[in-house]
This record gives sequence, C-alpha cells and structure tokens, in this order.
Amino acid sequence: MSKPANHLPPRASFERGGAKRVMVDRRSVLAGMASLAALPAGRAMAEAREIVLVNWGGDAIGYFGEAFAEPYEAEHGVDIVIDGSGPSQGKIRNMVESGAVTWDVCDSGGGSSIQLGSGGYLREVDYSVVDRDRLLPGMDFRWGVANYMYSFVLAYDTRAFGGDGAPRAWADFFNVRDFPGTRALLKDVLANLEVALMGAGIPRDEVYPITPAKEKLAWETIRAILPDTVFAGTGAEIQQLMRNRDIVMGCFWNTRVKAIHEETGGLWDWTWNQGVVVPGAWVVPKGNPAGDAVWPFIASMQSPERQVRLFTLFGNAPANPQAAALVPPALKRFNATDPENYARQLPIDSAWYGENYARINKDYIDTISM
Repeated sequence: MSKPANHLPPRASFERGGAKRVMVDRRSVLAGMASLAALPAGRAMAEAREIVLVNWGGDAIGYFGEAFAEPYEAEHGVDIVIDGSGPSQGKIRNMVESGAVTWDVCDSGGGSSIQLGSGGYLREVDYSVVDRDRLLPGMDFRWGVANYMYSFVLAYDTRAFGGDGAPRAWADFFNVRDFPGTRALLKDVLANLEVALMGAGIPRDEVYPITPAKEKLAWETIRAILPDTVFAGTGAEIQQLMRNRDIVMGCFWNTRVKAIHEETGGLWDWTWNQGVVVPGAWVVPKGNPAGDAVWPFIASMQSPERQVRLFTLFGNAPANPQAAALVPPALKRFNATDPENYARQLPIDSAWYGENYARINKDYIDTISM
C-alpha cells in the first residue's frame, strides 16, 4: 500500500469535482470535539454532522473525496473531512490513551486492525450495518473492514527479460544465475516472507501456516541474494528504481508498477502469478467524535460503483467482489481482485501478522542488514 509522506502545511485544500477536501490541523478543532464529548453519548452521536476520514495524504485526499466523500455528503448532508496526516498505529494509540480522539475512520490494514483492536484501541465493526456479503472471504475483521485491496507482484524490465525469457514466478526472482541483475525488495517484511517461501519452492497453497522452520527457510532464501538486492522504503523509491533502470526486477505494490508500466509504454511489466494480495481496512478509534454515524458511512463505501471509481482514479482494487463486473474491460488486467487475477494469487494471512508482525519484521530487518 502506498503511504506517501505528507509535506503539506497544516491546512491545505484540494479542489476536485467542484468540491473542496480539507486537510485539517486537528488541534484547531479539539475544543469543538470537547464540547461534543460533554453531551450525553446518544445525543452526540445523533447530532454528529461531521465525519473525519484519515488517510495517507497526497493524491489520495482528492481521490477518496471524489469516490467516497462527495457522494455521501450529497446524499446525507454530513460533512466528510479528509485528513491526510497518516493514521499510523502510534498516532491512534496516543489519541485513545490521551482521551483526545479527533479521528473517526482511519485507512489502516487487516493486520494492524488486529494489533490495535486486541490492545483495546478500536471499536468493533457493527456488521448489522456494514455488509459482510460485500467482502471477499476473510476480509470481515473484528476491528476492521476491508476497504480496498492491493498486491505485491513480481515486476520486471522487459528490456532485460522479454517474451519467453520473462520471470514468471518467485523462483525466478531468487535465481540470480539464470536471471542476472540487481533486484529489489521493500524494507518491510509484509509479503516478503511469503515471497521467499514460494521462491524456495513451497507451493502457494502450502505457504500457510507459517512455522519456525518456514521462517528459517525464508531468511536463508533472502540471504542468498543479498549481494544482488537493494531495498526500497517508499513508493517514490520504487518508481525511481524502475525509471532509472537501477534494477531488473522487484517485488512491489502493483499500483506503483502500473504507474511505471504506463509511463514507459509497457517497458516494465509484471505477473499476477504468486502475487500476495493484501487488504487495506477501515478502522474506528475508540471514542471517535462522530460515534455510530461512522457505520452508515463505511457501509456506503462498500458500494461497487464507488469502489470502481477509486480504482479508476487511484488503482486500489475493489474489496467488494461485486465490483469486478463493473470494471471497464480495458482496466481488468490492472485489477488485483479481478477473478482471473485473484485466483493466481495468495491472500495474506492478516490474523497471523496481527499476532506476529513486530517479531517477524525485526527478524526480517536483521536478515537484510547483515
């Protein structure tokens, strides 16, 4: 998932589709939220006329506004404020612990929802309002609900490997003899553990459950290619590595690969085979100012038409399987959740990451730092 750093001033507005999306300095409204908190809980919920949605900034502010906020505002007369300051786990924890929660709906992830929820920082999703039938199997988390999907895919430079000589599976990625050149991984364990196991020959449907023996195999597989590997930390770095031809292949977010594919006229390509599919997830911090007003808003974002709109604008694949039929034929090859593409991939085990992320990410960083 691309989470660009936000270097904008404390207040910035974005015009899209005739409406204004405002990234607010939340300190400026703490007093207003405090007055809401002084009301009886039921009254505060009933009178909520603003919902604050927090995402990772950049273009996502305008795109989320056009796809989700503007239609809901028009239908319900509720102001949707999009804050692009980045809803990290640490920020959500600090807000809840301090009792000064100013966010309502946060763009997080399946594993993160489990980590935060089990720690007591999130509200449980109200599935009497949010529709489980509009989710792929396993994407109805206790403390989060899938909002879009993205994949880690094997991307490659067609000038280095073209036609029948293109890499088609992770075994090719880890084969530096037959596929020479510098490759790239991200500086985060998410999906790289699974990629290494498939690269070592573990069939896709046997990657899970993760065992200590499989963890050891993954680290050994990654260590074997360290002299031929560079590591990227951001989406911008990913794109620059491909743009400059500093690498010949990489394990990257499909949205970033799509951007370079289009920019280069197809000189960079990818395969969905053995991709690792990951859900983004809406989460709601405990004590959110808008109260239960968030659930109808989250339910509205399950609309297949609105999810397809976000996909066409930003590349985030729909989480609602009913949306696949609405994706324009020319864009189906870019859709991570198109049935044909999805069937070739491995849905990530968010529950496992929810329990093990901190430990396993440390092991991964230690491995790539050797």
